[in-house]
Amino acid sequence: MPCFRALLQARGVGLAFVDGELRFRFVSEALVQLSGVPGTEYEGRTVEEVWSGALATELMPLLRRALEGETLVGTRVSAPLGARSGASQVRHLRVTLLPASLAGLRTGVSLLLEDETSRVDEELALREREEQLRSLVDVSCDGFFLHEGNTILEANRSLCNLIGTTPEEIVGQPFTRWVAPESREVVLRAISRQVEAPYEVTGLRADGKRLLLEVLGRQVSHRGRTVRLAAVWDISARRAAEEASARADTFREQFLGVVGHELRAPLFALQLSVGALQRGGELDEAQSRQVSHMATATRRMERMLHELLDYTRARLSGGLPVRAAPLALDKVVEQTVEEFQSTHPTRRIVTRVEGNLLGTWDKGRLLQLLDNLVSNALRHSPEDTPVEVRLTGEGNNVTLSVRNEGAPVPLEERASLFEPFRRGKKAGGDGLGLGLYIVRQIVVAHGGRISVESGTGLGTRFSVSLPRHAPGF
Repeated sequence: MPCFRALLQARGVGLAFVDGELRFRFVSEALVQLSGVPGTEYEGRTVEEVWSGALATELMPLLRRALEGETLVGTRVSAPLGARSGASQVRHLRVTLLPASLAGLRTGVSLLLEDETSRVDEELALREREEQLRSLVDVSCDGFFLHEGNTILEANRSLCNLIGTTPEEIVGQPFTRWVAPESREVVLRAISRQVEAPYEVTGLRADGKRLLLEVLGRQVSHRGRTVRLAAVWDISARRAAEEASARADTFREQFLGVVGHELRAPLFALQLSVGALQRGGELDEAQSRQVSHMATATRRMERMLHELLDYTRARLSGGLPVRAAPLALDKVVEQTVEEFQSTHPTRRIVTRVEGNLLGTWDKGRLLQLLDNLVSNALRHSPEDTPVEVRLTGEGNNVTLSVRNEGAPVPLEERASLFEPFRRGKKAGGDGLGLGLYIVRQIVVAHGGRISVESGTGLGTRFSVSLPRHAPGF
């Protein structure tokens, strides 16, 4: 009796007894609450009269089978239940029907209804979320699979298409079957260590073709146990493009280096000849002007060749070499400004120097750095505006800045100012676009930093911060 009483009071579980004509003879209070139909409406009425519609349609065949002596346990029925649910609200019920007999005669059926709507709805929502996640994974990677140890538990269609097989053929198989022999140890080590960072492996298609893959693994819960989810990306095309680009870059850098070296000898011969003509003193005014233009052109060529050679060194050797020695940086600035002032007599170059400017640097490289920054400032500023060169020594650092007035550098150009072969839209035809790239390489070789500020009213200022001693000195 206590068990029966507990069953009668169980939440979401309704009990009823119907006679041989399928009329209700007993209905528990829980079933009354579950159905929303008053208890008085059950008395003496048939199942079809009380539960008309889909529920009666579902139950009647089951009740007739129970009247014939068949026991039905846990049969699932989905339909609206009673007035409280409304015609559109479906309830998910688990139905148990027990035939009742007295003296060998069939007297009716005991009916037990268990409401599983909440649990079923949760299962459906969970299944829907799983499908959404699977769809998300499908579009975010080239394929995925679940595995336990070396055994594949599940794989999506995209992965199967990638390796040339089907889900039916792949499930239950060892995944190392689709991994190239040289990559199997890497994969097994990553799994044993539960590595969650992306790593690269060589995969095998069913036809034997090799694929370069990137794999990202995670521990996940699957059907009550912990397994591993592996997302896969085919990076074969990307890697081939990267290698082709790297080969092209290397070829270009080697080609530029060869060109730079091979042109130095004829250029040197040309410079000697021009110098001899200028020193001879036998040229008339027109000839002297032409030779002067030739001298200017050879100096530009020499500068471009030096830039090409420095670019090649920086790219192929990982940076520019530095030969540092004790140096007073203000003397370097003074020498550079004097040279520019003599070649640009109409321009005003202002020098401001303060602090301790002694250190250990490569004089030739810093002369090259200043030459690039000052010539850049003169070229990109109006003739009637000054160029300011400021040098400040404080503590373990020395700061050098070169500022010019005029229009600011466009915002879209600032990010690429120090990239090779990059020239602003307003740049003249002189140079290869390597000057600022080499400036940055010189700064980096000295362990320093370079930055640029540009704006209306400010002009453009390049600032270089150098440690007082170059690395290694």
